Formats: sequence, C-alpha cells, structure tokens
Amino acid sequence: MKLKKLLFPILLFWFFLDLTAQPLLPVRMCAEWEPAIGTLIRYPFGIPFSLIVELAEDDSLYVLVEDQDEQTAAYYSILAAGADIDHCCFITTNTYSHWTRDWGPVSVFDGIGDWGIVDPMFDGYPWVPGDGRRGWEEDDTVNPAVAEFFDCPVYQLPAYFTGGNIMTDGMGTAFSTEQMISENLDLMDEETFLDLIENYCGIDNYHIVNNTEDYGIQHIDCAAKLIDEETVLIKQLPVWHPENDRIEDLVEYFESIINCFGRPYKIHRIYCGSYNGTEVAAYTNSLILNQKVLVPLFDIDSDSQAILTYQEIMPGYEIIGISYDNWYYYDALHCRTRGIFDRNMLYLSHRPLDDPQDSEEDYFIGCYIKDLSGSGLIEDELKLFWRIYGNEIWNIINLIPANEPDYFYAYLPTQSVGSEIEYYLSAADYSGRTSSLPRTAPINFYSFSISANSYEYQLIPDLPVSSHYNYPNPFNPHTTVCFELNKNTWINLSIFNLKGEKIIQLSDNILNCGKHYITWNGKKGNGNNVPNGIYFYQLKGKKFSYEGKMVLLK
Repeated sequence: MKLKKLLFPILLFWFFLDLTAQPLLPVRMCAEWEPAIGTLIRYPFGIPFSLIVELAEDDSLYVLVEDQDEQTAAYYSILAAGADIDHCCFITTNTYSHWTRDWGPVSVFDGIGDWGIVDPMFDGYPWVPGDGRRGWEEDDTVNPAVAEFFDCPVYQLPAYFTGGNIMTDGMGTAFSTEQMISENLDLMDEETFLDLIENYCGIDNYHIVNNTEDYGIQHIDCAAKLIDEETVLIKQLPVWHPENDRIEDLVEYFESIINCFGRPYKIHRIYCGSYNGTEVAAYTNSLILNQKVLVPLFDIDSDSQAILTYQEIMPGYEIIGISYDNWYYYDALHCRTRGIFDRNMLYLSHRPLDDPQDSEEDYFIGCYIKDLSGSGLIEDELKLFWRIYGNEIWNIINLIPANEPDYFYAYLPTQSVGSEIEYYLSAADYSGRTSSLPRTAPINFYSFSISANSYEYQLIPDLPVSSHYNYPNPFNPHTTVCFELNKNTWINLSIFNLKGEKIIQLSDNILNCGKHYITWNGKKGNGNNVPNGIYFYQLKGKKFSYEGKMVLLK
C-alpha cells in the first residue's frame, strides 16, 4: 500500500503531462437512456438466457470471450437459447468476473463530439478478496481491448470509478454512495477525486450520499435509479427492515436538492419485498436499453407490482421482467450488463416548460440538437408537436435555428386560462436516425397548464423569494437580476444557455432579507463575450429554484 501511495503522484503527473490522457473538454458522460447500439456482457454468462434473447433481439450483443474455444462455446449456447446470433459480436480479452457494469467502459463524448471510453482502475470490491489464483487485474485490462474493437480512444482514469455505484443524468450531475470516496482514499483525497471525474467525465455536480446498506457493496444502483433528468426511482423497504432508515434518509436527500433543470426531483417509490429474510428484491437494478426496460424478478409477490410501477412511470417503454434464481439484493441485472452507446447518435436536450405558464405571452420552447453522425440535420424534420388536452390531432410547428450552433426553437401560441397543453419534439438526420423528447413520444409527452398569474402561483409563501425579474429585457450589453427576499437565506444565481450549460455564476452567498440587484455584463466566467441569443438566470436556494428568460440583442 505504501508503494501505491508513492507511485500515485508520479502517475497522476504523467497523465496530466500527456495531452491525450484525458478527453478534450468540455466532456459529457452518457446517461443510461441515451441511444445505444447494444450491450456488453461476459462469457461464461452470469445472466439467464431469457435476458440474452432480449438483449440481442433489437440491438447488438457484445460478448467478451478469452479465446476461440470460449467463443465457440458462447456461440452455440446463444444459438441454442434462440437468440439472434446475427446480432452477436465477440471481443477477445481475459476476464475474471461477469460484472461488466463495474469495470466496463464509461462512454463519453469529448468537446468536439467524438465518442470515447474512459477506463477507470478496478481492483475488485473492498469486502470481496480475490481467490488467490487469478484476480481482478484481468477485469482491469478489458477496456483497452473494447476500445480497440470499436476503434475509439481510451482514456486511462487514475482512480476507481466502479460502475454500479454511479448514476448520471448526462447533464453533468451524478450520484454515488460514500463507498466511492472510500475506495479512492488510499490514492487521493475527495477533492482530487472530484476534480479528476470532472475532467474525464464532465461531472461537475457530484452528489455523494450516505451508504445505503448496513453492510455490503453499497452500490447506488441497488437503492435508486434515475429514469430521466428529473425523475428518480427509489426502493421502498418493509418497515421492519434494518436498512429502512437509510433508504428513507436517501429519499429525504433527494427531496432537499434540485435537478439539472432547476426543479425538485420527481420521486417515485418501488416496493422491494423479501425473498430470503432481510434480503430483498433489487428492482432498481434494472437496465434501460433504448425503448426497453429490463427488470430483475425474484419470483415473489412484489414482482407484479414492480412491473406495474415501471409501466406507470415510464410510459411508452416496453417493460420486460427477467426471472433468475441467481439475482441478489446487491447484484442483479444492471450489475451484469453495460450499454454501448451510439457514437453517431442524434442527441437532443430540452428543458421542459415550468408548470403553470402565464396566459399573456407565447411560450418559448428551445432544443439543443446535435447530429453526431455528421450527416446533417433534415431541416423539415425538426418539429414541435403540440395540442390542447382532449384533442387527438397534433399541431406542428417547425423549429428554427437560434444564433448559436445546434440550438433550435419555436414559439407555441398563447392559450386561454385553464388550458392544458401537451407537446413533444422530434428530429431526424440524413444518416437515417430519428430522435424525440420525451424519448418515447408521442406515447409520452410534456405538459403544462395556463394560469391567470403563474408567477404568483410559483412563488410559494413558505419560501424566501417574494419576487424576481430582470431588467432591461431584451438587453445590450447589461441586464440586472432583481429579487426580493423575505428572510436571510443562501442564494446561488447563475446564468445558463439554451443547452443548459452554466455560463457564469454571479452569486453563491447567504444574502440578507430585502431587495437585491445583481448585474450581468453579458460575459462568460472567463471574461469572453457571449453571442446574441436567449439565456436564463437561475435563482436557487436549498429547496427552491426560479428561472427567468433573457434575450441579448447586440
């Protein structure tokens, strides 16, 4: 261990000297729900054949094998199971375990939109020793072989970043339990670790939550699952369970924070019944694969309700239960699979409108659309679909380019008070790819209602902000964010672009009760001017967030 501590500063210095050692900034780590070309598993299989059939049905299945003999055995096993063998590819490399989630490739896009693999260190699990014959070092060598297969760059991350203990929204926010920090303490302190993850994976809002188990592996995927950027599914335990308080603390934590769009998380619960004493079903340990959600089942009474829960909160997805005798409460379906994302995906990002909206103005809807195939967007296929609740027919508005690359927008016309509006976005490129938001539209869609005075409705009396606006608007080159506090409170004021990227932070302090005026000069944090366009200010406290739209016209 002393040798490891001595070598780490040298290794870290070497990595930062080599400009190819980390992705070109800004970097973005993929969320699980983004377009994938397939799934990575390992032979000998640690999953049932029913799952292999599902994984290979519509997408590619990448199987790690050690040699030609294993490839032959895997081939005929898959064939015998009835899976689509034409969708199966084999990658030759040594492996020790079937937990591809934990040591497999971390998919990222760099600052110019190129896909690559981040390869963290892996040395097993702190509470599970190697067997003395061969060990975790074989798993630790897999990702370079995967990168060679896909002909993509591999970035060697000099830290542990165990996959089952990471969930991210694809927008720079991620969650892990304290175990992630503990695994790295022999190498570095927490601040160094967080800096590395920001540089390699683009995670700049990293939540480290309390461990969720009394004992065990402490991976967050057995306690919670992000369903999208704003929604989290958290396990619910029997009240007698010894870890019930830990899980309820996790719920309280999510209730106390806001998501990447500046709003409280939508929290759903999934009851996890017991299959063996205090060992309970790990229903959050599921896999989102394009339009499917594959859920581990434990052949217990709560299985059917678990499927219903997923169906209710993920409309449009095909929810598929996978029974298996060898799922465990700390290790199930998610742990043994790893998505391989589409390097040429058609990527969309949109902040859904707040609910309610005011009745006195048109409704601005912006969307970031990135054609990562480079084939070009089909302009006539960039569309906003909308309708009033109760209507079956969708109205269509073409999205038009904004002043910044890859940004598009439309204005949805003013509606009368009491209306409820439903909408979704879609795009297509010349590679043949299509994409929509929400991702299963039109079965799923966004919605908002129209209020006579949505501004007053959104300002909850118990919260400290009693008013907020910016003036002038439109502006050039300065605008002032004006707000009034009815008590002393911590306030973070930041400016964001249409994509949701933070441009600059203007305040991060405890402010006194009363009126405040903070001016933005139209510059980024590095002092460079921003171009013409639409921006948002976000006024955020510990349990609230308000936003306003600003237009810079030079």
